[in-house]
Amino acid sequence: MSDALDPGEVRRVAAAIAAEDEERAGVAMFLGLQPPPPRRDDPAHADVDLGRRLGVVWDVLAAADPDVTVQDALAVLADLEFRPVRARAGSEVPDRLAAWRPEGWRTPPRAERDAGAARVRDALVGGRLLRVVNYHDTPLSRQEEFRVELQGYAARFDPVSAADVLDFFATGRWRTGRPGIVPAFFDGFASAVRCAAPLLAETGLTGWFYPPTEFLDVRPGDQQEFARAHDYGVLEHPGDRLAMTWDELARLAEDHEVCGHTATHAASPDVVSDDDVERQVREPVRRLTEVCGRTPAAWAWLGGTPYDPGAPGDRAVLAAGIPLLTSNATLERLPS
Repeated sequence: MSDALDPGEVRRVAAAIAAEDEERAGVAMFLGLQPPPPRRDDPAHADVDLGRRLGVVWDVLAAADPDVTVQDALAVLADLEFRPVRARAGSEVPDRLAAWRPEGWRTPPRAERDAGAARVRDALVGGRLLRVVNYHDTPLSRQEEFRVELQGYAARFDPVSAADVLDFFATGRWRTGRPGIVPAFFDGFASAVRCAAPLLAETGLTGWFYPPTEFLDVRPGDQQEFARAHDYGVLEHPGDRLAMTWDELARLAEDHEVCGHTATHAASPDVVSDDDVERQVREPVRRLTEVCGRTPAAWAWLGGTPYDPGAPGDRAVLAAGIPLLTSNATLERLPS
């Protein structure tokens, strides 16, 4: 990508991502790694220009739409930097540039968002970053499109496991020779097994899977309604199962990372009572650990909120021994 960023192109890409709800089909992201490791950052991955470009993208978007967050800027920057299949940006730029947020989402004050953007920019400059591509439903009808994307990623980047991330937090250096990438698959769709998993095997990439556990228990005939009721991004409606099975998840765990994503697709602010915590955190962790043979590698909430030590759900995630939390802009190493 050229060092010179066209503000019009930045706005058009942001609008395309927001309008097409493209996180369902594979939106590229940069995540800053927090907190900084105790030793020095990896100089091989440091990129002052990348941090500068994030600053430019953030300034353009924040001036154009008061609801954008650094998540939107990171998605645009990643689309411009490394996504093989670009977002379909039209000539018209609507007022709305912020991506979809769950109902009840509260946009933080501008000063708070500016501070968040600065923290992520510092992480990118120091090489404390991870490339992630967020998928949801991956229907077989689009398998060739996904194949092109994943082949493009595999040609430029190395697979990344949870052990690689934890090693970076301990040492400040990556084990991989090239920058790493994580294809992440949210919401437990059967299409991840039918379409995405064979492509991961072809390309040698390691997938990170985030299934809401109750979805896997719903009868096939009721899965469409369950998905509608819990804000799942369904691209296509197959004639049989929409959700993967527990046996399929166990097989995925043999080669990939399995992570927690609550029982139903819940947001952290909605997990308040002990009954909420039991249903949305403790029981999913128990079930995933039993089926996969290990504690989930990471956790993510609907809406991608960061770790909050005052939130009951986040405290339960920490108590369960889950080492990582994925939010919209960072991958956090939880305190031990």
